[in-house]
Amino acid sequence: MRPRTSSWIGFAGMCVGTIAVLAPGLAQEKPPPEPAAGPRAAPLPPASTWKPATAPSPSPGPAPVLVARPPLPPFPPSVPAPQEQDVDALIRQLSAVSATERAMAACELGRMRALDVERAREELLALLTDGTEVEGRLCRDWHNRWNRARWDESSPGREAAIALEELGTGVLDPLLDILGGEDAVGREHAAFALGLIESPRASEPLADALERDGTPAVRARSAWALGMIESPAAVDALARAVREDEDPRTRSQAAWALGMIEDVDGVPALNVAIEDDDAEVRAQAAWGLGMIEHRDGVAGLRQAIRDPDASVRAQAAWALGMIEHPAAVMPLSEAMEDESAEVRSQAAWGLGMIEHASAVPALVEGLRDQDAEVRSQAAWALGMIESRDGTPGLIEALGDPDAKVRSQAAWALGMIEDPAAAEALMEALEDEDPKVQEQAMWALGMVMRSGGFDRVDRRELAEALRRALARNP
Repeated sequence: MRPRTSSWIGFAGMCVGTIAVLAPGLAQEKPPPEPAAGPRAAPLPPASTWKPATAPSPSPGPAPVLVARPPLPPFPPSVPAPQEQDVDALIRQLSAVSATERAMAACELGRMRALDVERAREELLALLTDGTEVEGRLCRDWHNRWNRARWDESSPGREAAIALEELGTGVLDPLLDILGGEDAVGREHAAFALGLIESPRASEPLADALERDGTPAVRARSAWALGMIESPAAVDALARAVREDEDPRTRSQAAWALGMIEDVDGVPALNVAIEDDDAEVRAQAAWGLGMIEHRDGVAGLRQAIRDPDASVRAQAAWALGMIEHPAAVMPLSEAMEDESAEVRSQAAWGLGMIEHASAVPALVEGLRDQDAEVRSQAAWALGMIESRDGTPGLIEALGDPDAKVRSQAAWALGMIEDPAAAEALMEALEDEDPKVQEQAMWALGMVMRSGGFDRVDRRELAEALRRALARNP
């Protein structure tokens, strides 16, 4: 919960009323209100109140159903959004001549009660073999019940798979029959539905499809489904797919699935995949190693952080931060000079996660980076390390043109608790940005309890606090 008027009054009141007892009260102040979020937030949400900057975690690159997309444009005026319809009419529409109408009917059924979906069970199962491409936005503009299902294109079969998720394990047996059937489109959509249902019973048949199916799309979707189910029993099949499958998308999905399962037995295969010919596979392997968080992945990631592809380097930097091994400090420090701002930002975050003092020089230099997100992450990382060697650079960062950087620098100075920052933080109370003022107020309290009173004029401090309180009534 962010401090509001009451905390400002309490803090400033103690200062103005009786400076002598200020420090004990300040020791009770909470962590910073809202430090900056990381530049990439694919699996992780924006920074929460009272938490340090969130990981600028790279996109895991799973199947399209898991990829977050920007908001879709308004619904096309030529295709009106569906109104409430009776189930019988929608079931009839599942066999319409138009693929768009079939997909829309399946989509609309998917938003209904499981009891209604059950009435359309057989028709939806039959529709799984329909792979006719339609605009995915035709359904998603009014139907966002399942956000992971947003894609640019869809098909009646995909919409049927989503609708069948409502029936859960009750539809497992017919889906497994279709997975073992002759129609490749049906097998792919059956694997999709099984992944949505997430039943461990489907693990073995999906692993078999991953290893034996002759259609790459089915193997890739099976790998994705195994990742959704997160069954350790699938690790061996996924590891073989990562190493041996001829289809790069299947290898990438298998690497993603190993990361989702988070089993250390998947590390050797992911280390091999770090050298894959396909950049997406390499990036996904790095992500998987970061998810597993085992030190045996460090050697491969140290190689990956020098990859010719920037997305792979960014993933590797993030993963090294997740593992938090001191051996990653040097390659991450070197990555602070990468040509890609995203890689530099990820590297700064990784160094903050490891919290090793030897990273301070590289991070102080990062405070002068041309990219504001890099500067913000560098400030956050210095706060995590809590070394007073970072104080001069952070004091300088309080004058950064970007408010988020200034706010993050103030927070970091509070974490370090160096009395040498007291005067600079007192000046930051006059910052034009309320969030910077708030962070500076908290940081000043942290510094004061560590001897900061000897560094400032107490009357000037009291006056600065009065002005801060007046600006934030």
